[in-house]
Amino acid sequence: MTGSGAARIARSDLVLGTALGGGGQGKVWAVEKRLVNRKWPVAYKEYKPDSQGQLRIDALERMVAFLPGQPLAVGQWLAEHAAWPAALVTEGSQVRGFLMRQIPDEFLITMPSGDRKAAGFEFLLNSLTYVNKMVGNVTPRQVFGLLLAFADTLERLHGLGVVAGDLSPKNLLFSLSGPRPSCFLIDCDAMGLRGDWVLKPVQTPGWQLPDGEAPETPEGDRYKFALLAVRLFLHEQHGKDAAALRRMDGAVADLAERGLSRTPTDRPALSDWLDPLRRAFDSAPVTWPAAAQAGPQTATGPTAGAPTAGPGLFGTATSSTRPAGPRGTTVGGQVPPQTSGPFPSGPYNPPRSTPQRTPSSGRVGAVVFWIVLAIIALIVWQIATHSDSGSSSGSSDSMSQSGIGSTDTREEQATVLHTLLAQNTDRRRGVSDAVRSMMNCGDLQESRQVFEDAADARADLVEKLDRLSLDQLAGDLASDLHSAWQSSEEADRSYVRVVDDVSGNCSTSAVTGSSAWQDATSASADATAAKKDFVAAWNPVAREFGLDTLTWTDL
Repeated sequence: MTGSGAARIARSDLVLGTALGGGGQGKVWAVEKRLVNRKWPVAYKEYKPDSQGQLRIDALERMVAFLPGQPLAVGQWLAEHAAWPAALVTEGSQVRGFLMRQIPDEFLITMPSGDRKAAGFEFLLNSLTYVNKMVGNVTPRQVFGLLLAFADTLERLHGLGVVAGDLSPKNLLFSLSGPRPSCFLIDCDAMGLRGDWVLKPVQTPGWQLPDGEAPETPEGDRYKFALLAVRLFLHEQHGKDAAALRRMDGAVADLAERGLSRTPTDRPALSDWLDPLRRAFDSAPVTWPAAAQAGPQTATGPTAGAPTAGPGLFGTATSSTRPAGPRGTTVGGQVPPQTSGPFPSGPYNPPRSTPQRTPSSGRVGAVVFWIVLAIIALIVWQIATHSDSGSSSGSSDSMSQSGIGSTDTREEQATVLHTLLAQNTDRRRGVSDAVRSMMNCGDLQESRQVFEDAADARADLVEKLDRLSLDQLAGDLASDLHSAWQSSEEADRSYVRVVDDVSGNCSTSAVTGSSAWQDATSASADATAAKKDFVAAWNPVAREFGLDTLTWTDL
């Protein structure tokens, strides 16, 4: 069915307006003089050349052609809950990108600078002080309502053969403006449709699945949903402890703990969450417990009616009907998936632990029998370790495929860790420059992006570190590095909050007087102490095997 029903529009026929955002894959613009069914503003995502080279055009065509074959009620529901690809944009014979719906106004928030930004769940995964400033008062009842809305959305997507895959808090948007909380999904071209993927699936750092598990499965979505449920009540972007959630609702906490099982088949289906979440939404308080108001004490990681029938999918819009003002800022969010005709009205109601040392298999003694038994036991253990590592070979992480978790000798483990350390090279300079720029109130949004990218990179390094087997190295070495990188990530995310705090009213005193600045300073101090401890343990190992020694600033 390649190409069947996939609408195409020439790029030369588009009138591009404001740039709405950009990312690693491409850039998004508003499209002028076009509306979907005379109602929804249109956006265009154009892939970068390197992404175009990896693009599976046939899979993108199937995504665009998917909804025309669905019942109209399905089209309305999906159009109101996701920015599904709606038409291919071509230049000659080449597919350059696609059209989609812009992010609806109710899923945007106004920043202190006055800019409108996509209301990603990332804003909710912070202290209540920050959430109150950026979003306003968000109650426990509303959080349960958001989880209920998302569970229902995700469960319906699974029923349509759609897997979200990369459930990043940046591409899941929220709205608290209606009678009930609601959610909206962007970056839909990163989703899987009946096993097909437009681009190779990726996972957001800090939100990866355990043990190299493939991300393109309903079971993977269920794990990440449980992770989101836990972290919304932890008020941070790390952690798997369901205790805070349990204080609010034991039944939902039970589901979350099952959802975080390392065995995919043990995770409850999204439909199993619906009734407990409805009960929690109905009974939850409208204020947070005192402990939640104070914030985390320790670091653990941070009914639309039917559209008017129009002249076609992308009919010409008049200037008087086009909404004014900026609309979203992220690559993923914005053109409903129907092709023609109105939809019927009405809503659808339906610390990582320190690596444990392997017990010594050598046993001094004069009896050869016991020595032989010890050697046999060691061989059996090595075989089992290699077998366990092999079972995780499906991971897309190239380091996992090369044998992380299965190295046995001290030198092999040191070499693999050295390779991981090299991935961290030169990150400090970019963050330091961004901090100086922020203190001078220059290029705040550019600095914000530097901090976000650095935090994501740190989270990715921590995930990779947690998959290493380092039992032959110094006992505290892995935990010191874990603490160093995680604290650095926390500092970077605090700098993001500083930018949000001072945007629109920036001065050096406002920057350094921000509570988020104090959080960043504290996390940086923790990171520095852990880096110094790690370097003290690492350098003797590095010299032993001719590897690079480090100073703490190298980390």
